[in-house]
Amino acid sequence: MSAEVAFQTGEVILAPLAGYTHSPFRRLLRRLGADRTWTELVSAEMILQKGLEDPLCYFTEAERPLVFQLFGADPEKIFRAAERVARELRPDALDLNAGCPVRKVVSRGAGAALLKDPERLAACAQALAEAARRAGLPASVKMRLGWDKDRLEELVERLLHTGISALVLHARLAVEGFSGQARWPRLRDLVQLAAPEGLFVIGNGDIKAPEDIKRMFKETGCQAVMVGRAALRNPWIFKEYKENRLLEKPPSLRARLALELLEEMFQVFRPETACKKIKGLLAQLFKGLPGKKALLAPLLTAENCSSLIKGLQNIAGGQ
Repeated sequence: MSAEVAFQTGEVILAPLAGYTHSPFRRLLRRLGADRTWTELVSAEMILQKGLEDPLCYFTEAERPLVFQLFGADPEKIFRAAERVARELRPDALDLNAGCPVRKVVSRGAGAALLKDPERLAACAQALAEAARRAGLPASVKMRLGWDKDRLEELVERLLHTGISALVLHARLAVEGFSGQARWPRLRDLVQLAAPEGLFVIGNGDIKAPEDIKRMFKETGCQAVMVGRAALRNPWIFKEYKENRLLEKPPSLRARLALELLEEMFQVFRPETACKKIKGLLAQLFKGLPGKKALLAPLLTAENCSSLIKGLQNIAGGQ
């Protein structure tokens, strides 16, 4: 299936970020201009054992177009889980995570650990792509340059004929995490490798401001750009890019946004879970602001949801 069925040139996409990009956050970012959302990584094995009732699997029409991301190391399990997701949830595309460097994921041979074993990576990608093909959906792989050394050409060669429609490249090594600098020239190399096969390329890594989105498009030739951590600190980044202007984002506006998000989170999570989750986002949302410590202290130490909401309301009432 052509990637254009699911992916459109020029899109600016919200990246999957474990613990942050749940359904309510994805809805919020779609309203703020993200062209597409991606689920947090979901274990194929968990789906086969427990079904699709976990909040990680939940999404609404407001989040579309949405890509459902799976992780695993067993091609047969990935196929069965992907088939079930495609049949019962009908996302707009399926994605294989081959880039997450977190220990609890790679210890299972999944995520970025697949980069150590190109043959297994290709087998998992092919399994996902076949399940997607049977459901009439495109499939993609989100990856890094390699585990501890750059193996881009070798990895891409393995993936070219697996049936996937798109590649998302975070242009760092897995062992680097988020340290150092993303190698944007390697994104340009990927575009050249993928073009003859018609693969859609999405660039990822070191997008910190709206102008970086423009620069990645221009310097790499990627068809789309994915924004990750910057969207936590500045959820308005998509809107700013599209309107070609920076917005005033005082603490009061950020607090009102948090309250709006929290209200939607209560519809998905238990109140105590929602309040715990949003505290992690607040640390990012207020990052770098003057007086950050004074603003955050009563929020992060709030003993219950009522105290947290009151603290946010106090900030929201300011200028």
